[in-house]
Amino acid sequence: MNIVIFGAGRVGRALNRILEGKRFKVTIVDENRAVCDEVAGETNAAVICGDVSDPKLLEELKLDKTDFVFAVTGSEETNFLVSVYARHMNARRVISRASEARYSRLMEKLGVIPLIPETTLARELANAVLNPMISMMLDPSYSNVEMFEKEVAGPLVDKTVKEANEKNDFAVISIIMEGKFVEPKPDFVLKEGMTLVVVKHNV
Repeated sequence: MNIVIFGAGRVGRALNRILEGKRFKVTIVDENRAVCDEVAGETNAAVICGDVSDPKLLEELKLDKTDFVFAVTGSEETNFLVSVYARHMNARRVISRASEARYSRLMEKLGVIPLIPETTLARELANAVLNPMISMMLDPSYSNVEMFEKEVAGPLVDKTVKEANEKNDFAVISIIMEGKFVEPKPDFVLKEGMTLVVVKHNV
């Protein structure tokens, strides 16, 4: 999976630290040379220092082959510019930091997923109250339970959900097909291109 993070501030660096151990190909872009040098010394991710308004730099990033683009710089204009360009290049998913709800509505219309830090934090805090056990389950400091997505490929193709659960150390809790969530009935036959949402207990 290819991931490009625009912005090597606190959010960008924290995001990279979380993703770094997951075997993803991560590229971090920032215009501050000192920051780039510092980040390059603490991560295995590719670090590119440059101005994101430079068409040549954006072209070299090959955003059309990118699964996730995160625009989390400290500049609203930069985040918007990067997001629009990434959507134009058909990046699979584009998530952009926004400071105000009015920007988020515009981003949504352009196919960009807005991230408003204060709103996101409020949702997480509320979820900790409304669904405390789920919040604890998804926090590795409390549980050994992991929830993740898995592409249907190789030995999973043409297997039923029941067979997939029996032959693997995970449980299918949902199936994503053509952008919709489908109930994982035991006799449902898995096909290549589908995505599974699974839960795994790490012993």
